[in-house]
Amino acid sequence: MGRSADNWYWYCTTHYHRGGNQMNKISSSKKNASVKTVINILSVLSLATPSVSLAEGLSFTKSQEEIAESKAARLQSQCSQARSEITAAKNKIAEACRKAGMGSGCAEKAQACSETLGTDSFDTTDAIGTLMGLPAGSNIGGSCPQMNGRDYYDEKKRLEQEIKDTQKDIAELADDEAEIKETFNTTIQELQQALTDAQQELEETKTSLDEQEREKISEFQASQTAAKEKLREYNSKIISLRSEMTNAVREKATKMLELTAETSKFACNQEYTKAAEAYGKVNASSSGNHISKAKAQKAAALDAFNKCMNRFQQARISLNEQSTAKMESINDQIRNAEASTDELNDSLNLASNQLDQMKADTTKRKSQAEKKVTDLMTLTQNKMQAAQENMQTKLKALATKQQSYTEALNRANNGLMTLGPAPKRGAEYTSEEASSEISAQTEIIEDVKTTVESNSELAAQCHLGDAAKGSSKRSRSSGSKTGRK
Repeated sequence: MGRSADNWYWYCTTHYHRGGNQMNKISSSKKNASVKTVINILSVLSLATPSVSLAEGLSFTKSQEEIAESKAARLQSQCSQARSEITAAKNKIAEACRKAGMGSGCAEKAQACSETLGTDSFDTTDAIGTLMGLPAGSNIGGSCPQMNGRDYYDEKKRLEQEIKDTQKDIAELADDEAEIKETFNTTIQELQQALTDAQQELEETKTSLDEQEREKISEFQASQTAAKEKLREYNSKIISLRSEMTNAVREKATKMLELTAETSKFACNQEYTKAAEAYGKVNASSSGNHISKAKAQKAAALDAFNKCMNRFQQARISLNEQSTAKMESINDQIRNAEASTDELNDSLNLASNQLDQMKADTTKRKSQAEKKVTDLMTLTQNKMQAAQENMQTKLKALATKQQSYTEALNRANNGLMTLGPAPKRGAEYTSEEASSEISAQTEIIEDVKTTVESNSELAAQCHLGDAAKGSSKRSRSSGSKTGRK
């Protein structure tokens, strides 16, 4: 029912080694030495114990020949099991080499890479990489892949795409910066052009206003000259008319002296005297009919006197009427001339006032035009300052973006540089993973060999040295073929 001593020996040693090998994947070399010491002790004990038990059990039941056959069978079984263990380990080593794509010398390469990637010692190349801005442990001069093929090329593709996209973003930032500066320059040019146009318009307005003012002044001066000439004419006419009036008054007075009552009576008395003398001559004759004639002649003399006085009266009336009409005509002309003079003076005053108003309007329009340009200059300055601040804000934002993109680009470049050497595209293991697996399986082989070699009879039966070498060659060959694939 129970296990024999030999079977217990192989079971304990091999399975203990397997457990130890699994532990060895994560243990140090010091622990491996202690495990091997325990195994060697168990081997010595196992060799002593079965001989005692067999001597006690077979002395009564089995012959020496049967014991020898049983022992040979047991050794053969143990040898076959050892070979199977070694073959399985070698196959796993070959599988790890194939998955790592490391080619010939797989185990040595994996072990060297594992030691390089896991070292804690100072690395000059790593220090240089640190000075270049790479993170510690980048090992830019190493030759050991740090990732499997799929992860490596996926990460490389991702980093290269990120670099490409970031470089594109940085290039677009340059375009954005050029566009911002172009917009700023265009805005400044438009503002300056608007200000220049306004200043030119101001000069044109001032020139036009000055020209209009000169024209108005010229017209005013011409009208003033003409009006003054008219005034001189009217004044001369008024003087002449006043002289005529004086002459008319003097003439009337002179003529009225000739037609006074005394003058008229004197003249009429002379006519009456003449008529009376004629009456006396008639009265001196004695003829009878002369009396009637004399009466008639006396009546005729009185009639002549009255008629004479009437003529003087009519002459005075006619002189008054003529003089009055003449003086009224002269007065009318004087009044008309004076009215025209007043109108001319009013016109001159109005023109002078209009000229003053025109000058005031011109000054006001100039001031308004100048104020408009001054306000535009202030507004233009404010707009230019706002455009400058807006450009600076946008450029600052672009600088922040560029810094962020540059940092991202540096990280991507550093990541690309720290990927390490490229593994085979189909590699499923990293060198470190392959080294771990190879190390574990190698220790299994070594443990099996140690166990076998600790038993001289078993070692003589198995000859594992040649088998192990053959298996090692097969693993290297398998790894080499895998690498070539």
